[in-house]
Amino acid sequence: MEAKDIVKAIKEKIDIVDYIGRFLFLQKEGSSYKAICPFHPDKNPSFYIKPSEQFFHCFGCGVGGDVIKFAQLYHNISFGEAIKMLAEEIGLPISDKQAENFTQDQKLSHDQIVAYVEICSQCAKLTNYFADRGISPTLIEKYKLGYDVENNAIVLPIFQDGQIISYVRRNLDDNKPRYEFPKGHKAIPFNLDILKDDLQTNVFITEGIFDALTIEAAIGQPAIALNGCENQNEFVQILNRIKPENKKFFILFDNDEAGSKAAKQLFDKMKKQYEVAICRWEGAPYKDINEFWQNSQDECIKFLKWQLKAAFYPYALINFAAQYVDFLKSDKFKAISTGFKQLDDVLNGGFVPGNLYVFGAKPSVGKTTFLLQLIDNFLQQGYECVFLSAEMPKEEILTRIFCREYGLRKANVKVPAFDFYRKLRTRTAREEEMQEYMNVVRDYTQKFAFKLHIVEEQKLDDVPYILDRLQKPILFIDYLQLLQPAKPYQSDKQRVDLIMQELFEIKNKFLLPVVAISSLNRESYDDDDIKAFKESGSIEYGTAAAFLMKRDDDKPIHDDYKGNGYTIKFNCVKNRYGSIGDDITMRFWGGIYLFEEVENSERKPSFDK
Repeated sequence: MEAKDIVKAIKEKIDIVDYIGRFLFLQKEGSSYKAICPFHPDKNPSFYIKPSEQFFHCFGCGVGGDVIKFAQLYHNISFGEAIKMLAEEIGLPISDKQAENFTQDQKLSHDQIVAYVEICSQCAKLTNYFADRGISPTLIEKYKLGYDVENNAIVLPIFQDGQIISYVRRNLDDNKPRYEFPKGHKAIPFNLDILKDDLQTNVFITEGIFDALTIEAAIGQPAIALNGCENQNEFVQILNRIKPENKKFFILFDNDEAGSKAAKQLFDKMKKQYEVAICRWEGAPYKDINEFWQNSQDECIKFLKWQLKAAFYPYALINFAAQYVDFLKSDKFKAISTGFKQLDDVLNGGFVPGNLYVFGAKPSVGKTTFLLQLIDNFLQQGYECVFLSAEMPKEEILTRIFCREYGLRKANVKVPAFDFYRKLRTRTAREEEMQEYMNVVRDYTQKFAFKLHIVEEQKLDDVPYILDRLQKPILFIDYLQLLQPAKPYQSDKQRVDLIMQELFEIKNKFLLPVVAISSLNRESYDDDDIKAFKESGSIEYGTAAAFLMKRDDDKPIHDDYKGNGYTIKFNCVKNRYGSIGDDITMRFWGGIYLFEEVENSERKPSFDK
């Protein structure tokens, strides 16, 4: 039986869903199946199988193919070995020698590669894809870029010593792998001939070919593309074999976490032998240099020329001055009012983005209520609030929020929020009351539908995902000592230290205020300094401001409409932007879950929202 007949028989007799289902847990989704991809770190299922086409594809790492390709990748075997294994499964035994020949038969010859590239280059004008990505006809002709009409794919040739030796095929159909190489050939970096060109003293290194072409289009500087960050080692081996002299290398990978990590890895591999720098993306809102080029060519040119000047001096003042001026002019430098005048006065205007604020309290002084009221104050100003509750379930949080709103609407009803909260618990609320309450839920939800986000979790894992999608976020934590860090820890102190590190990374990355509740040491409840906080060392060094919340009287003040009111002192024991020791006095009205500043607390609230 000929090789092509064996391949055909395997595909006809081995169903791809059944085969992959032996190794992966599959979930049905419509007419497809999905699973966690085994070929890259994958938290959410990004691996899909289309039974109708007998094809798999991962939208995370781009790998895809038929059942033979899966067997080859999953078992880490050659194409011929995969054919031999699957053929035996359907009763077509193949010898090892036949398997070797089968592999050889699949490898495209050099002549076949050249002929394919030449044909595709003649069809380059049949697609607008190059123009859409900002690639000029001059570069298309220089690099013999082409278009495969039959497969709807872009063809990007690879040259060595001026001769075509391979290509990268960029499929434009979503049901195919994004990138493919000639059968039997592995990925080869693009434009390696630059390493032998003495005239090219500045060499950019990118992930993809279109990024390399962009650099040449923008500043006339040919660039190298690795064709994937995973090809670093092969590139370094070639580099060490050629040993180019008098060259400066500029690593310009994608503007994301994976790109930054890969750039650092390549930098570490090259820094001992070569002059190499990592290009910085600060201030550029694009995922890669080609997207930058498509959106703003003039700014892209300035960006690349700036890299040539400044990339080797990443910590020089000149790298920060322009960003600092932009920062001063932006709203990011502006303090955000807390909605409490006294608190704003102590903090010189309110919460400043990029800072952590901690409120410490022993039980039963309304610390969660205070946090929820801060959230409401910020929502009213148009900010987006993320509330990470490590202790209280979201149903309890929502009930407190809605009962407060219900109480503020019922100005002439005694302690309405507390009273109604009890009725909800005991299922004794009248139908009329329930309807009024449901109206509150409806109105509040409509107003802040995508502004308030509540996470019922003891880890920070999901927080960056949420913040990525928000424009003006503020993060609230209730409370620090219950959070569990991503890394293992050996003591409570180490646990809080690790949590503070994670919070620092979040506040610096997203440049937002973080507001957290902390526990106090039982033996230090009456102290008036930072030592009253549990794990005070981490809190003292990690916060912009810290406050102790304490009841200032044992006997409550009673109000017919607001219930019992307790005087709460907020003592400032750490303040980076002002003095410490300032006391803020508020009244906590448990009957309507409300804090009021004492100077306003003696008059009956208007209840206007």
